[in-house]
Amino acid sequence: MSRQETGDNAVNGATKTASGGFGLSTHPTYPERGGIDVFDSLFIRQPIARGRTGVVRDILADWARDNTEGDVHTLLPVDGVTLVTLFLDDGGFGWTTDSERDRQRSDALLWYIEVMDSDAEVWTLPDETIRSASPLFERGLADLLTGEATVYADGHGDHRYVTHVTNPRRQERYANTVGQTLVAPVAGDKLPIPVVISSLALKPGLTSTLVARAIDVVNWLKQFDRIQSWARNETDTVEAEAMYTESLLLEAIDNRQVIHYYMETEDMDRLYEAFYESDNWETRLSEWLMRRVLANPEVFLNPPLQTDCEIMIHAVDPERPWRIHYRRCDTFPFE
Repeated sequence: MSRQETGDNAVNGATKTASGGFGLSTHPTYPERGGIDVFDSLFIRQPIARGRTGVVRDILADWARDNTEGDVHTLLPVDGVTLVTLFLDDGGFGWTTDSERDRQRSDALLWYIEVMDSDAEVWTLPDETIRSASPLFERGLADLLTGEATVYADGHGDHRYVTHVTNPRRQERYANTVGQTLVAPVAGDKLPIPVVISSLALKPGLTSTLVARAIDVVNWLKQFDRIQSWARNETDTVEAEAMYTESLLLEAIDNRQVIHYYMETEDMDRLYEAFYESDNWETRLSEWLMRRVLANPEVFLNPPLQTDCEIMIHAVDPERPWRIHYRRCDTFPFE
């Protein structure tokens, strides 16, 4: 996953303080800029006890009203966390058609978390980390959740990491779009920027198998510094689209693969306009591939991309990398 610094400034996950809390990340350890596979991501689904969804919603709304001046560290004070979106899932996340959906599946909280390194020790048990660190659980949230959480991340179950892309200028663009206060605890209010989470099925059988193997090969190639450095700087498309964050994770379900997809962007119309008007070979290749490997490509390629998951809280780190703000970290070969 993301390469880490070593030595005194390393980010090795959440460290317990003398008071028993989790240490916050020290900002100089951030990479100088974003790019492709600079950060990592996790999805964690925590089932809600039946009939308790309304109470959970009230707790999140109360917390949001009380923390309008907070940021991502207010929501999840763990080292290396740069972005958290908390969704309310009506039971459909991970399903791609109504016919396959388990009607007995309960509602859930769905956490999308961007981190410096998902291989850090603190993320070995993500559900436990969230429950221990987030102040939401001090408000009675723990008593409203039931059953085992599901972790969607590389190394957990049958999941394959695909990619995680961050716009090198996303913090600057974010500030120019929604203001310098980079906080959005919404809990029912409309978020000023589009954020989407969805699941997209690949064609079953041979197509899914070939895609999974191709991703394995690409991930193997990424271990080489020259390939990694080149890939991390290939951000022209996301900058043209004003895409802030894009994350893809592949999960094997029966005889097919499902892509779990997260997107944070500046403007959905601009994104689609830039995507379809671009003459970049990577953009056109990606469109060609999606039309041939997705079971229902129109769900992804024709706007608007929709989801049944409701955004409850969206919070970022106001210190997450600016292109010119941080000192160079020689450990990160971005430029």
